[in-house]
Amino acid sequence: MNDNLQELVFILDQSASIKDHLETASKSFKKLISDQKKLPVQTNVTTNIFGSDYVTLFNGLPIEKIKFTQKLFPTSGVCPLIDSAVRSIDAVGERLSNTPEQDRPSKVIVTIVTFNRDNASKKHTFEELAERIRVQTEVYKWKFYLITDFSINMEKLGIAEDDTIILKKSDPDAFKTAYGELNKKITALRIPE
Repeated sequence: MNDNLQELVFILDQSASIKDHLETASKSFKKLISDQKKLPVQTNVTTNIFGSDYVTLFNGLPIEKIKFTQKLFPTSGVCPLIDSAVRSIDAVGERLSNTPEQDRPSKVIVTIVTFNRDNASKKHTFEELAERIRVQTEVYKWKFYLITDFSINMEKLGIAEDDTIILKKSDPDAFKTAYGELNKKITALRIPE
C-alpha cells in the first residue's frame, strides 16, 4: 500500500429526477473536489455517473488533473442505482487488484449519491450490492457513504446511519448542505486530528 495515496470514488445519480437540482448538485460536487485537492495527501478520483447511460468521468485520475466541463453531468430518465453501484465497485476493485501492491491507495472512500426512490436496475439486487459493500468494507477496509433523499437504502445496503446524509427535496440548498457535510466527514477520515 502507498500510505500517501488515497482514492475517492463517487457513484452519482443523474436520473431525470435530479434535473431541478442539477446546477446546485454540480457546483457542490465541484467544491468538494476543490476542497479535497487542498489536502496534503495524494488523491486519485474515480467518478461514475448513471442514468440511462453509465459513464466513467474519471478512473483513478490524480485529483490535480480533474477538469470539469458543462457536459459532464447529463440527466436522463431512469435510475439504475443498484446495477450502477455494483458495476462501479467491481470495476474499481478489479483495477486495484491489478495494480502493484506498492501503488495501491491506503484508503478507498466510496460515496453513492441517489435522488430517487425508483430503481430501474435489472441485473442486480439490493442484497448483491449489500454483499459487495460488506466485503469491500470488511476485507479491504473501504469506507462507504450514502447521500440520498430517502432512508431505506442505508438499511438495505448496510451503510451506517452516521454515514448516510439525507437530502431534503424541498430544500433548494439540499445538495450544497449534503456535499458540505460529506466534505467534513471525508476530510476528518482522510486527515485525522
